[in-house]
Amino acid sequence: MFRPLVIILALFAVSLALAQTAPVFTLNFEQGFDGTSAAGPVKATLDGKPELVPGKFGQALKSGPSTGYLNFPTNMLKATSGTVEMWVSPLDWSPGDTEFHAFFDTRGEDGCLYLYKYVDGNRLLMLGCPKMAGPYFSSALGLDWKPGEWHHIAGTWSANGVLVFVDGKPAGPMPVAAELPSKLAPTFQIGDHPWHLPRTSSSLVDEVRIYDRALSPTHIAAHAAGNMDFVAPLEAKFSYLKYELDPPKHEVQAMVSTGGADVPDADLAARVGIVKRGAALTAGTEKRFEGGQMVATLAAPQEIGEYQVVAQVVLKGTQAFELRRDLVIPDTTSWVGSKLGTEDKVLPPWTAVKVAGSKVSVWDREYDFAPGMGLVQQITSGKQSLLAGPIELMANLGDDPAIFTAPGKAQVSGSPTRAIVTKQLLSDGLGPATLTAKATAEYDGLVVIELSGKAPANVSRMLLNIPIRPEIALYRHRWAASWDSGKVTGKLPEGDGVIDSDKFIPYYWLGNNDRGLFWMCESDEMWPNGQAADALQIVREKDRVVLRLNLLAKGQKLPENWKFVFALQATPVKPMAKDWRKWRLKPGVNGNVDIMWPTVQPNSVRYFGYPEARDPALMTERIKALHESGGSAVPYLCLSFISAACPEWPIFRKQWAMGPVDASSSDVAAYGAGFAMASPVGKDYADFIVWKTAQFIKQYGIDGLYHDNTHPYSSTALDAGCGYKRDGKVHPTFPILGYRDLYRRMYAVMKDARPDGFTMAHMSGKVTIPILAYEDSYLDGEHFRGVVKDSYMDLMSLETFRTEYMGRQWGIMPYFLPEFSGDYAKAVEPTRGLMALLMIHDVAPWPIWCNTEVMNEALSALDAFGYVDSEFIGYFEATPPATTDMKDCYVSAYKRADGKCLLVVANLAKEDRQGTVTINGARLGLAAAKQVQSWPEKTPVEATGGKVALSVPRLGYRMLVVE
Repeated sequence: MFRPLVIILALFAVSLALAQTAPVFTLNFEQGFDGTSAAGPVKATLDGKPELVPGKFGQALKSGPSTGYLNFPTNMLKATSGTVEMWVSPLDWSPGDTEFHAFFDTRGEDGCLYLYKYVDGNRLLMLGCPKMAGPYFSSALGLDWKPGEWHHIAGTWSANGVLVFVDGKPAGPMPVAAELPSKLAPTFQIGDHPWHLPRTSSSLVDEVRIYDRALSPTHIAAHAAGNMDFVAPLEAKFSYLKYELDPPKHEVQAMVSTGGADVPDADLAARVGIVKRGAALTAGTEKRFEGGQMVATLAAPQEIGEYQVVAQVVLKGTQAFELRRDLVIPDTTSWVGSKLGTEDKVLPPWTAVKVAGSKVSVWDREYDFAPGMGLVQQITSGKQSLLAGPIELMANLGDDPAIFTAPGKAQVSGSPTRAIVTKQLLSDGLGPATLTAKATAEYDGLVVIELSGKAPANVSRMLLNIPIRPEIALYRHRWAASWDSGKVTGKLPEGDGVIDSDKFIPYYWLGNNDRGLFWMCESDEMWPNGQAADALQIVREKDRVVLRLNLLAKGQKLPENWKFVFALQATPVKPMAKDWRKWRLKPGVNGNVDIMWPTVQPNSVRYFGYPEARDPALMTERIKALHESGGSAVPYLCLSFISAACPEWPIFRKQWAMGPVDASSSDVAAYGAGFAMASPVGKDYADFIVWKTAQFIKQYGIDGLYHDNTHPYSSTALDAGCGYKRDGKVHPTFPILGYRDLYRRMYAVMKDARPDGFTMAHMSGKVTIPILAYEDSYLDGEHFRGVVKDSYMDLMSLETFRTEYMGRQWGIMPYFLPEFSGDYAKAVEPTRGLMALLMIHDVAPWPIWCNTEVMNEALSALDAFGYVDSEFIGYFEATPPATTDMKDCYVSAYKRADGKCLLVVANLAKEDRQGTVTINGARLGLAAAKQVQSWPEKTPVEATGGKVALSVPRLGYRMLVVE
């Protein structure tokens, strides 16, 4: 039986004549720019030349870069709780403008609060953070505004978190857990500020009100509807009780909130305490409310067991109601220090590391550390050289360049799982400078390189060049701040010289349709030039493409005890099983993989994405039924997030939390608790989640794992092992290697339990291969939600698709998540066009959010041919299986072992095409195309000299069988 997070016992109904909570600050522009507080007028400080114009109610503020903004003192506001609400009208912009619009902003080194439209996407955010450098916590809600419309916006903050509202609608049923500023900056700003991105657009702002408490959703909805006389009663169902446990201090911090009730703080108090489950609260700590909330510190239970935090809310000396919330002190002895998944062994399908002299070989790749000019002399993948020359570390002493060399023989030690190579780097041009290069090459091909030592103090420049052969560096896939990677993924920009330049980013891949080289770095801590616009560059030269790291620029100094760490990994990282296409996600026809999505039904998991059943008997029954139907039980779980409702979270939050918490997604919100980003390097987190998942796999006979949110998240949460301090500020790190170790442990446990099991990582726009290597497959494409209409080719090029969405150059099975919506999902052509795109790239679909019947029709035809065990030959290969004179049409092939071939002729255009397909019999291993049939109809098609006249429908395909 599911136990609710909060048990509410109402002792009596409150029926009092309540007084409406008054705002602590009001700004209506009827008397100019000044505001009003309980103490009287609040003088505005003008930034620029803001204007007053006709508004929604009388006059309004016209604000933007061409006018200005208003600043006010924060002395009437509370950092611990509050609400800001206002009416806004975008004059000449719409939410998809990729620009900032900050309407409320107070910031300082002790934290910030923002109500603003985010630059990426069409979302309004209420954000809070304890330090300017983060971590950041935000509640977001999508916008559908048109220029000239008026909209009511609001944001609340309290010990319960932050929540944003648009036109009275909250982003979710609960606030997003957040850390708030310890104190507010001296001033706050009202207007429409662009922040650091220049723009020309403006907005109108009217009727600004700020409160000292977080108003209830009902309260804010009433204001948005024009009911300013609404009074929120004190009721148990609107009140909150939450707590957080601090294990080192053996303390529990309990927070009680009235949910924005219109009751004076002076009339309210609460008695709080901790009791055994179901026991009465006979004694506790009593405190008065402030800003509609009360926070008390309690002694934590010392013994393992089930408890409850109890809060009795007292109104004018009489108990109004009681709130209870479960507190579990779990047994951690089973998993703290667990070594599950850390065994020093080579995992399948990789092979043992081999060392021969200066060369380290892993599956189908080789790294040559021979003495000479560079750190690495050559890297090969599939016997193809990737580098156009040695990887070089260079420096300047004044204006004189010098190259670090490694003239001596490298020290190499090897084992089946890794090889360690150490080289001394010398430079005659830099005097006695000596650096050490240590490379650790692991069996999956990741090579982590550490450069350490002490260079002369007067070194004026230092850079690292990774030169790649131009025929290899056709495409790029690099990190971008936005979820959608389309602008930075695909064909490498044309031209010579610097063709891409950016400040520090954590990874960059350069490659072609078959292979490539992935570079990564977790932070710019040891990269003095890391925040410069030219920190990382891609430079095209005559016979090479150089990935250049400008580590040190003139006027900068290397840190003491300098150790710069980066990693390289040649791709593909592993062989894909020849029959990988046998894995099909339901509801695909002949589907055999059941992704068990978390729901609040009794036969699902207890908390969202958490490896524990709500009802063990019902979970056992559900999985038994899946097995009997020929399906595989693959539950939705998460290694990078954890439910804030689980008993471990309140105890270990500080050492596990990276910052963000998802409380707005409907499936998450249904569970009544947030989904919190968890640090892979947080103390004990990896031990716990691997152990917990292993128990889940063993108990229910799980066949595989679906891992959501497989992204290279960053964080400044020092307590969770992320971030670093420099110049008194905290800067973020990307714990990619930490994620990699966590995913490897989970992969090892899963493959030990089910060697033939199926694992999948869901990510979009971020193919971070050192992590994804330890999954069988990856699911991509969610970032097209709400963007794609009838054709994906409106949004990307074929080069972009080949770069990111094909699995052949990565070494992992590729799956695509359709994102059609509304009428587009029901229509035939959008899904048919997508299926055409997927088939000519050998990418499997998840048949949801599309016309499943249309997709299954194509899958049935592929199955009837026997494509699962076939060899794929792409239209993009040097010698394609066939060519066509039809514009926007492409032909790929699936070849069976008996020589029979299936040609897929895809028309990606929005017009019907007619023309000729010329079959390349030699490429297909056929002396001539003697028999051609239309598939799956098996209708003979005339072929003369290997040429077939064909018509292909718009956003569609034709199939031909050739033998």
